[in-house]
Amino acid sequence: MSDTCHAQMRAAMERIESLPDDCWNAITPLLRERKISKFGFFAEEGDSPTDLAFLCSGLIRAFYRAADGSEHNKSFFPEDSFVLALTSIVTGRRNQINLQALEDSHVLLLNYSRMLELFDQWQPLERVMRRMLEFAWASRETREIRLLTTDARLRYDMFRQEHPGLEQRIPERHIASYLRITTKELSQIRKKMK
Repeated sequence: MSDTCHAQMRAAMERIESLPDDCWNAITPLLRERKISKFGFFAEEGDSPTDLAFLCSGLIRAFYRAADGSEHNKSFFPEDSFVLALTSIVTGRRNQINLQALEDSHVLLLNYSRMLELFDQWQPLERVMRRMLEFAWASRETREIRLLTTDARLRYDMFRQEHPGLEQRIPERHIASYLRITTKELSQIRKKMK
């Protein structure tokens, strides 16, 4: 699986910008593999994460817990996604987001600090990571605006367009939480659409 996963990660990065072989050869020895069982965590609130993960297979959800213990889904990451607890890594504060596998998952890990060291030597790598963070920021901003300005049906339509195939892999309660509606409301929307 390792060679396949490495090739998959490189292909995902090179969809943004081509990386010279020397750059990839500098990254490869820093990569570590990890399997995360279904419902296991890549990162939990209270942790001090240090790694960026590339998801070779599986599905991870990002969620936070409110003071009353309720869970609120923030994002879903299917295979070919990069996953990290960015706020915690950048600020050095304890993690507040939970990154949990919804399926058995296989990831490649790269220590974030080590990756930053490579930026000085490999500008294409820095550009790839910057572009990924820009896309993530834009996606987050779009989602926040949508939550405030659109109705539940439109949010559901957009979820299906932006995440084709994920609806069948994610439990209904998690989709409803992501859309900020109840499971009953989601069921009613689905019935009306049929």
